[in-house]
Amino acid sequence: MGSKNRILLGIITSLILHNIRNIFSKQELYITKNKYNKVLQKHPEIQDILHNNFQIVLDNTFATCNYDKDGLYNFISHYEDKYIIFSISTNNFYTEVATIFYANKRILKKCPNSIKFINENHKEKFVEFTN
Repeated sequence: MGSKNRILLGIITSLILHNIRNIFSKQELYITKNKYNKVLQKHPEIQDILHNNFQIVLDNTFATCNYDKDGLYNFISHYEDKYIIFSISTNNFYTEVATIFYANKRILKKCPNSIKFINENHKEKFVEFTN
C-alpha cells in the first residue's frame, strides 16, 4: 500500500526501462485509489491482478503499442494464457497506471502497425494469436 491516495502495484522491470529510456523518473508503479475503483467497475475480472499479481504482469510484459495521447505508454503482457494491455502515465509526479484490461483479438489486431517487441520470445505466439 502506498501513502495517501496511491496504491503501489510493483516495480517497473529493467527490460521495460532499457527499451524505453529516460521516460520514467521512478521505478515504482502506482495506481490512484480513484483510478483503481474505476478500473474495477469497468473490468471486475482484473481485481485479482491488481490485488496480488501485478508484478507478474510487469515481468511478463513483452511489447509496446502506440497511443495517441502524450504521456501515455501502452504495454502488452501475457499472463495466464490471456493478453493484458495496460497504460502507464508519466504526466504526474508519480509513475501511474492509467488503464488495465484483458485484450481480445479485435483490439490486438490494431497493434501490429505500431507494435514494438521488447522481448522477442513472445513474438511468434502473439502473431499466431492475432491471425
